[in-house]
Amino acid sequence: TSAFTVVHQGRRKALREWSSGHSLRELSRTAPSERINFRDLINTVAGICLEPHFSEQAPDYPAFSVPITSSSRGQAVRDALRRIAGASRTRLGAAVLDALGLLDGSRLDCRQSKYAAYILDRVRSKGPGQVLNRPELVQKQLGVEYLAPETLRLEPEWAVVLLAALVHSGDLVLSVAGEKFDASNLAALAEHDLLDLVEFKHVQAPREWNVPALRALFELLGLTPGMATLVTQGKDDPVQELQKAAGRTVERLTTAGAVVRDGIPFWGRKLLDDSASLRLRSVLEKTRTFVESLQVYTTPGHLKGFRHDAAAVSGHREGLEALAETEALQGLATELGPAAAFLTTAEAVLPSSHPWVQETKKAREALLEEIGRLPRDDAETLRHRLRRKLNGLKQDYAGIYLQLHARARLGVNDHRRKNAIEGDGRLARLHALAAIDLMPVRRLEELQQRLDALKSCAALTREGVETQPVCSYCGFRPDLETGAGVAGEVLSRIDEAIDGLLSDWTRTLHGNLGSPATRENVSLLAPERRRRVEDFAREGALPDPLEPEFVDALREVLAGLVKVVARTEDLRTALLDGDSPATPDEMKRRFGAYVDRLARGQAPDRVRVVLE
Repeated sequence: TSAFTVVHQGRRKALREWSSGHSLRELSRTAPSERINFRDLINTVAGICLEPHFSEQAPDYPAFSVPITSSSRGQAVRDALRRIAGASRTRLGAAVLDALGLLDGSRLDCRQSKYAAYILDRVRSKGPGQVLNRPELVQKQLGVEYLAPETLRLEPEWAVVLLAALVHSGDLVLSVAGEKFDASNLAALAEHDLLDLVEFKHVQAPREWNVPALRALFELLGLTPGMATLVTQGKDDPVQELQKAAGRTVERLTTAGAVVRDGIPFWGRKLLDDSASLRLRSVLEKTRTFVESLQVYTTPGHLKGFRHDAAAVSGHREGLEALAETEALQGLATELGPAAAFLTTAEAVLPSSHPWVQETKKAREALLEEIGRLPRDDAETLRHRLRRKLNGLKQDYAGIYLQLHARARLGVNDHRRKNAIEGDGRLARLHALAAIDLMPVRRLEELQQRLDALKSCAALTREGVETQPVCSYCGFRPDLETGAGVAGEVLSRIDEAIDGLLSDWTRTLHGNLGSPATRENVSLLAPERRRRVEDFAREGALPDPLEPEFVDALREVLAGLVKVVARTEDLRTALLDGDSPATPDEMKRRFGAYVDRLARGQAPDRVRVVLE
């Protein structure tokens, strides 16, 4: 700072002397921890020397908060243009906009910028419909181009930033070779070749407000048409409401498009056939593209350049009608889907021949046909009618299922009866006697199976059936349990059959004890066993309790008898003999021949035929 001197306007001073009264660190923006380098020192001192002349030559030139050079000016302009288009925010771009008076806090606002005001005044001076050509804004001074060289003295690059900001606010339309830029295509302007922008052709005021189109736009998105008038007065709130409504509508249209593409399942069908789906998807996508394009109109100035007429805007009502149709169908499927799913399960639970199943199938066809007419019908009325019909079918099913359930399941009293039958000893006596070879055990097995098959369930209620079509306690399915009859009556018949079987077996045993073939066997028993068997032979009543020793004694006595099983099907085949008619005598002969075949090789007095 002392080894070099600077000469300016005939005065020679050391570097340190020229900076007297100034903060070199502040002017050069050198951090407290850094030392100023030689280049920045020379630039700073030169700035101090030349500042009075520059202020006199360009009194209104902007003051930038960051150093701008001829080599960095292009990047600074590019950052500022992208910030105006809303693409990105950088410190350099913000510094340019702030210096040009285009920022109100962080919000872009041209109204306070004297530079923007200068351009607007020149445009307005041309009169309606006239353009302001580039040479009228940018002139040369000593071979160098400036915007307002006598006062502002702005390089043409800064003029481009100002013009872009005025395009953003909707106050200008900028014409470049082969292209025009207004508020709707700012993104393209920001990325356009900078040299072309600097050499712009002319600027002009945008056309007047298209109030009918704006009214149609606000009305299309469900907003008050009168908001269009507020926009022409420069009000921001209606524009913000428009953007919110557009965002919501785009989201709904996107969702609806996906729903239509995937189909709307309901009651085993899809509510839209291929042709209807294709139609809806086409109009939904067209309207979605239009509403998405509204996102660029974020200020009243942007809407001044709205390029659609009222008829084109209103034409998108078809897309919103398709949206409403899709949402109505989806809402209907969502609301009534559980009831339809219930009925689908219920149809599978009842036998396919049941009248309720046939009625439900007819109702489904009729209801789906009604849903297909939804666009021409009142949706809410149809929804109410469908809900009532589905609920009616559910209630009918609940009544039918409860009746069938009551028939197929034992109630509280019958359940007690079943327990009593299983515990009263008769079955135990029969099972004990079944150990005797002579006994026809198949009848006992069938009775036991029928008794075991009877299920008890008294917990099911109507509310339970209307919630779940199959009993959650016992899983009763009428389609799988048919023909058994009323469970309580079946239990009574089983009770009677047990009595009958025990009596039959008692008579069979008693009758066989009186045959000559068994009397000799009785005499061979041990005294106590012989006494018990003789008591039974004399009285004809089984002892109670039925002890194992007594059963073993009967087995010994009857062991000499030969059990021969006559099966029903075999007997029928023998008697019919190829389905040929027979006289009574012939039928007797056939029967005798069948019995002889069964007893062949055995002593006739020891053979006992058991029919199974």
